[in-house]
Amino acid sequence: MADGNTTVTVFVDDAVQGRFPRVCARTGRPSDGWLTVDENVARSSKMSTPLLAVLLLAGPIGWAAIVLFSPHTSDLLTVRVPWSADVHARIVDLRRGRRAAWAAAALAGVALVATLVSGAGGPTMLAQVVLVTLALATAGAVVAALVTEHRIGRLSVGVDLDASRRWVTLRNVHPHFAAAASADQRRRRETLR
Repeated sequence: MADGNTTVTVFVDDAVQGRFPRVCARTGRPSDGWLTVDENVARSSKMSTPLLAVLLLAGPIGWAAIVLFSPHTSDLLTVRVPWSADVHARIVDLRRGRRAAWAAAALAGVALVATLVSGAGGPTMLAQVVLVTLALATAGAVVAALVTEHRIGRLSVGVDLDASRRWVTLRNVHPHFAAAASADQRRRRETLR
């Protein structure tokens, strides 16, 4: 798998229609399928997952900030890239793990709040151990979810549309895919001349 720093720029029509050599965008090996990437092409930026997590944990003030500062709705660019089943399976497993981590964080957080509200966290040593354990479980689950989100991002292909809306840059691709796509783009331009 590539380190994820490789990019390739292609004509927007080729990206939308999936006119690429059959080389997996993430592994550089022959592809056995296609991945459809939907990317918001608004001028506003997306809210990052860590920021979203902090705002969710901040309570009503954080929730209000999410509503007020969330990105505007905009155009959606759909790009098709060659893909492989093994990368897809890894991403599906990671997403499942991320959902489980967020569920564990929510459950532990609710248990922590319920314990605090009920007054069961009195001065006894057992109550303090329970509170600390619930707080650590909540924090640990949030960290696990954020780490998993980062791992998913490293396996995913990013899409950027230039200001002229004629060119698409694919980020986080394998060098073999980038080289094959660049060579294919050159051949297309030469045949148009």
